[in-house]
Formats: sequence, C-alpha cells, structure tokens
Amino acid sequence: MKARFTLTAVFFLILFLFQSCFSPQNIVQLQPEKEEVNWRYGQQFVADSLYGVVYEVGFEHLKDNQYWFDFTVTNHSNLPVMIDPADFYLQAYDSKNELLTGKRVRAIDPENEILELEIKLAKNKARELNNIGFTLLAATADIATTIAVATDDNPHNNHIRTHLYHHALAAGAHHSFHSQNLNEVMDSWKSSTIRKTTLESNYNMQGKVFFPAFREAAYVTLFLPVDSLFLELDYKQIQIPVD
Repeated sequence: MKARFTLTAVFFLILFLFQSCFSPQNIVQLQPEKEEVNWRYGQQFVADSLYGVVYEVGFEHLKDNQYWFDFTVTNHSNLPVMIDPADFYLQAYDSKNELLTGKRVRAIDPENEILELEIKLAKNKARELNNIGFTLLAATADIATTIAVATDDNPHNNHIRTHLYHHALAAGAHHSFHSQNLNEVMDSWKSSTIRKTTLESNYNMQGKVFFPAFREAAYVTLFLPVDSLFLELDYKQIQIPVD
C-alpha cells in the first residue's frame, strides 16, 4: 500500500512538473495607437512623415524575444537622407506609463550581424581547410594499418582497423553543412532587411527591422530619425493567453 501511494505521488509530481515546465507563453501583439491604419494581408500599417521622409511600419510578430517589423521608407524631399536602422530605437512602458527601459533600446544592426556571420564563416573555412589535411593523413594512416595487419602473421591482429578517414569525412561534412546554414542566414540579412543606405530623392526602400522585445511592457514607442529629429510611433502591447 505504501509503495502504491509512493508511485502515485511520484506520477502526479512528474505530471505537475511537466505542466509547469512546458506552459506556453502568451501571444504578444502590438496594436497601433493611431486611428489611421492601413491593412495589408492581415497586417496593420501606420505611417508618419517629417520633412518629406515617410515611414510606413507594420508589426509582424514577436519571435525569439524580438519584435519583427516591416518597414517602407520613402524620400519625397529634395535631398538625399541617410537611413540607418542602428539609429532606430524604442522605449517600453508599464501600465502606468512608467519607463521600463533605462536607456534607448536600439534596433538590431544588420551590418554588425553580417560582420559576425562573416567572422564565423572565416573560422569555419579555416576548419574545413584543416580538415582536408587531416583527411589525407587519416587516409594514409588507415591504408598503413590495413597493410600492416595484412602482412602480420599474428591472427589476433586481424580485427584491428583504423577508421580515421571516415571520421574526418564526417567532420568535413559537418563544417560544410554549418557553412551552408551561415551563408543562408547571411543572405537573409543582406536581402531582407533595411540596411544603412543613402536614400536619394523620390526613392524608397523596404525591409524588416528587429528590436529587442519586452514581454512585460504595456506600451511600446518606436523612435525613427529624420535628420536630428524623431518620429514617434506608439503601440499598445496586447497579451493573448494560450490555454
């Protein structure tokens, strides 16, 4: 009876721990405070302008602790303007409109991300080159071992074989696959994001911008530069429970 009680208690304890560990997080959405909203394929876009520079911004979702936005920036002024997402920033506020962020929380800089990926690729390339030399040495060692065993009169050594070459090939395949993944990520950063650009008059640019997310926030404001001033886009953060 005691054993049955213990097993039952353990079962319910495990069930409780699983429920505690794997509870899904709320879905977070940012709802624009402005009334003038354009809908595009289920996504709300708001627009604001200053000195002829127009920002159109649509919140996509929160993923990997980052807010994902789609941006279109159009320059209707007579002069070129510098657009650099590293100068975009946000501030997060609680339900009493008190600041949660002590400093400006800047958007993720694509140029830094691309540089870090290039560094990782360079290191991985060095590993690939080193692995080529190791593969050749491994093949030589395997052949030498096979010949030595074949010419050895001791029957107890017949089972001895080295497999360095196969291990080297597997390591090389791993490095190659890793490089391929890094290249795909870097291509996405290069082609899909708003990057530092001198935007000429009557031109526009489109792409994604990422900001660090604050799940505990009630309100979020984006600050988008035009010369020395900033446009402000206000959002209310909505928490949708997942039962």
